[in-house]
Amino acid sequence: MKKYLFILLGIFVLSTTVYAQELTEKEKARQEKEAAKQEKENAKKEAKLKKAAKKQAKDAERRADYEAFLKEWEPIEANVGIAEVDTFFVHSNELFALLVSIEQNIGFIEMVPEPYFDEEMGVNDTIWNAKNKLTNEPIAKNDALKVYSLALLDATTATASTVSLTAEGVSAIAALTGDPLKALTLGKQVKKVGKYIKIAGDILPLTIRNIKSNTEKLKYKKANEGQEVATE
Repeated sequence: MKKYLFILLGIFVLSTTVYAQELTEKEKARQEKEAAKQEKENAKKEAKLKKAAKKQAKDAERRADYEAFLKEWEPIEANVGIAEVDTFFVHSNELFALLVSIEQNIGFIEMVPEPYFDEEMGVNDTIWNAKNKLTNEPIAKNDALKVYSLALLDATTATASTVSLTAEGVSAIAALTGDPLKALTLGKQVKKVGKYIKIAGDILPLTIRNIKSNTEKLKYKKANEGQEVATE
């Protein structure tokens, strides 16, 4: 009987050991699977961050190129004698004049954070003020909001213009093919203007987003202040 019990005990111990080994192997496999999954996710995140950084650097480069162009820009004489080309130059002059105006109007505003402790909520918070970049003088919030409101309208108008001007640029290039001499002298100019119209089309959404963001920041008030910032 004892011998039989020892045999049963041995079988039980062996079964338990095998089961424990199986659990260990399953847990190891699960951990390896989780590690591989985490490694894959980390690689995706890293690739996404690199892509975002690359795009940010490219946007900054294009922005600098765009601002340099606007600083040096002068209206083009629209007296070529080819209707499509003259129309393109007239409308591009209007667009770039508007873009210069937008940059000048919002370019001098600097947003200034003002951290404070919200005693009612028991948390740290931040409100935003505006100041003149050139003089460091404070700008009344209502004045800054009016500037941003007008700039938003102008930027929206300019965005629509970049779309129509892209089509006008194609028509201008096509019209120049009928006059090889003028095509040689004016083709590069039309293409250069077209290049910066395209850049403007890419940058304007960022400008609009920035205007909207700063507008929201200026409208934000401390919880205990209560009053609304007027925009009229």
